[in-house]
Amino acid sequence: MSKRVAYLVFVAAVLGVVGAAWGQKKASSPNPADGTGDVAMPLFRWTAGSTALFHDVYLGKTPELGPEQLVGPRQVLAMFYYTAALEPGVRYYWRVDEIEKDGVTVIQGDIWSFWTQALTAYNPDPADGAKNAIVAPVLQWWPGQGAAKHHVYFSDNQDAVSQAAAAADKGVQALDAKTFTPGTLEPATAYYWRVDETLGDGTAKAGPVWSFTTIVPVDDFEGYTDDEGSRLYETWIDGWTNNTGSTVGYVTAPFAEQKIIHGGQQSMPVEYNNVAAPFYSEAERTFDKPQDWTADGADKLILHLRGRDMDFEILSVSTPPVIDGKVDDIWKTASVQPIMTPIITTRPMSSSSQFRVLYDTTNLYVLVDINDDKLRNDSPEAWFDDSVEFYIDGDNTKKGPGLEGNARQYTFGWTATDIQGTNTDVTGVQFAQVDTPTGWRLEIKLPWQSLLGRGAPVGKLIGIDCFYDDDDLNTGVQESQVAWHSKAEPDWETPASWGTALLAPPGVKPDADPMYVALQDSAQHVGVVTHPDAQLAKTQQWIEWQIPLSRFAEAGVKLTAVQKIMIGVGNRASPAAGGTGMVFLDDIYLTKP
Repeated sequence: MSKRVAYLVFVAAVLGVVGAAWGQKKASSPNPADGTGDVAMPLFRWTAGSTALFHDVYLGKTPELGPEQLVGPRQVLAMFYYTAALEPGVRYYWRVDEIEKDGVTVIQGDIWSFWTQALTAYNPDPADGAKNAIVAPVLQWWPGQGAAKHHVYFSDNQDAVSQAAAAADKGVQALDAKTFTPGTLEPATAYYWRVDETLGDGTAKAGPVWSFTTIVPVDDFEGYTDDEGSRLYETWIDGWTNNTGSTVGYVTAPFAEQKIIHGGQQSMPVEYNNVAAPFYSEAERTFDKPQDWTADGADKLILHLRGRDMDFEILSVSTPPVIDGKVDDIWKTASVQPIMTPIITTRPMSSSSQFRVLYDTTNLYVLVDINDDKLRNDSPEAWFDDSVEFYIDGDNTKKGPGLEGNARQYTFGWTATDIQGTNTDVTGVQFAQVDTPTGWRLEIKLPWQSLLGRGAPVGKLIGIDCFYDDDDLNTGVQESQVAWHSKAEPDWETPASWGTALLAPPGVKPDADPMYVALQDSAQHVGVVTHPDAQLAKTQQWIEWQIPLSRFAEAGVKLTAVQKIMIGVGNRASPAAGGTGMVFLDDIYLTKP
């Protein structure tokens, strides 16, 4: 067993004995688990933060947990029993704040939630009053206390359900069923349902009447496959045909996105490139025949979209920094990334660090500033002493464990003249170090040719991370290791755990790539609606965009004869050079008031 592995096994064993999370200062691993249901006993447990002395427990019926919701102050154990009764059928929220050993520093925890079991069936899906139910739903619920069977009533007639009429009676379900499939429903129609619980002694508990309204589907992207004739880009036309900067679907199968989804099993990825003319990118679908989008009383177009995941943008420079360890003015343009996540902590951390990154077509530039009052370099392995570990996955493969291909580790020890690492190509790599009043600074130049074997991947994502190792006690190993993005020690060889950065194309204005939707009717009238947030294409969470159909009608589009829908990035009316990126589209439909 290597020296490094043996040391990490020892640290892991110590942390396991005390019930602390490896390098995690926040409380974690909640019990009841986040989002769980059927909770009856008010016993709360969690994994304590690695440096916590006391725990403050908050509990309430909303996510806003303040001083009034502090139900368990200064708990010594990572466990709390709530002596007051929990109400049945209620969603509760709770949080554990960790109090550090100084008695003052508080590490605020995440907000978790759970449901207490109700007396009747509860927590319906679709939610009660939902206006966006699909036309082929699977109705689900959580069983009430003591339920042995479920009696389901379903109809488009509210009175039939509330009166348990024979026309709405869908029969009795076994206890473990908890679902009902009504088949394909009418679009833009209100439906009502309820579930009565039959107890073990035959007593029935009538449930509340729930309702939902179905949508008018436009495209949920579920019917596309990788087979010729049913691929995404054969229905949604992209730049290969419409001569814009778009590419619909991935270049190789699977062509649809199957992880970043809003609903169902897949979404549609659209890559945009507005660097060259026509300076906008568009995916378009032409319907087989004109559609009446006012039928069934529909008045809104709904679509769900988001950008791709990334942590920050790396800006390009026309004049590169001088690699001398000094902070040139050009570094002021780079965003500062604090290195703050403790991975190894056998004693309180006594250092802090941050890094910045820039690029040009030839090189990637890195600047790391370290605050550390005790500097040491007396081990053959640089990472056992004060050192910086810089990680880059030029292809953003998000693979691992194991560093291969263009996933590389570069380790620079304080005052060291060599470069250590794994899968490291040091050809043309240049670096400089200087001591500072509070520690030291490292400046690095990494040629793209050594990182990737080609030029800078402008407009593309790269995997990236940065660690700092600190050795104060001269024990032969570092006492702390802190990362920018990774969460655990094994992540050093797992690119999937590293962060993500975008090499931003040069000269792109922040508002250069707005998103828009256009409709065209059978008479070629086109109406365009642009989202007010010009940064929408970069958002990293699903956004529901609601567009009143009247916006298109005001532009002259005949809503009873919609022939084509176009979704794009850029300024269609006044094209100007923009950037590159990728957006994901899912669940497009119409709703009525």
